[in-house]
Amino acid sequence: ITEENIKELLSDVLMGFPVREIGIKLPKWLASLDNDHYLKKQVFEAVRTSAENISCMGDLDSFTGKIGQCESVSRCSKDKTELGSGTAYVTVELGQELFYKVLGETTGIELSDEGDLMPCMIELARIKKEYEKVSTALEQVRATGYGIVMPSAEELTLEEPEIVKQGGKFGVRLKASAPSIHMTLANINTEVNPIVGSEKQSEDLVRYLLREFEENPTKIWESNIFGKSLHELVNEGLHNKLSRMPDDARAKLQEAIQRIINDGCNGLICLIL
Repeated sequence: ITEENIKELLSDVLMGFPVREIGIKLPKWLASLDNDHYLKKQVFEAVRTSAENISCMGDLDSFTGKIGQCESVSRCSKDKTELGSGTAYVTVELGQELFYKVLGETTGIELSDEGDLMPCMIELARIKKEYEKVSTALEQVRATGYGIVMPSAEELTLEEPEIVKQGGKFGVRLKASAPSIHMTLANINTEVNPIVGSEKQSEDLVRYLLREFEENPTKIWESNIFGKSLHELVNEGLHNKLSRMPDDARAKLQEAIQRIINDGCNGLICLIL
């Protein structure tokens, strides 16, 4: 018997050791997808079906080969094996184009490579920074109906100090100003009054809408009235009311808030003409 024969014999014996555990390394971004995402389900199913007939270390090559046949997998390789514990480690790699494809599908932003990703991340970081300034105010609006975006230190404008005299003493007046954003929750009411003709036709329309509402309350918004969905008709009414507020009224509201904050206010009387 030769040395080569002994090595082959020992290799066959080692490959007959049972497999107790397989550690599979997947791309980290795959774990962030929902469990019902098609790509995650496809990869997990490929791993599960490929592992059905594994019993010994010699089956690992077949295991990695079957996973590699999955259309989403670009490469599947065996990293190392620990014969004493029956543990094997495998790495599953996905095509890089899949990352950008799934990222685009998930976010609604078209991305094809790093050239698209970098400017997009820079823009999103800028928007996130701006949103963080108003997020607390938005929470206040939803909770209490009124929210304030506090000015940052960069927005603070300092005026030149002035010497002032009070009685027989002198002091220094320091004045500063900064913009603050005030958010108010205003409930807008609108109604739709479709004229359909006779009383019987109106009754038929009411029964139709009630039937839709009973079967699926959210489906009523899709009901077609004169070529438009009920949602579109109501949305048009809301937008018309919101755009009706004149510019001078907006300016007066802004002026009133500034006076209340700067001069103080124990009561407020509002006259709408």
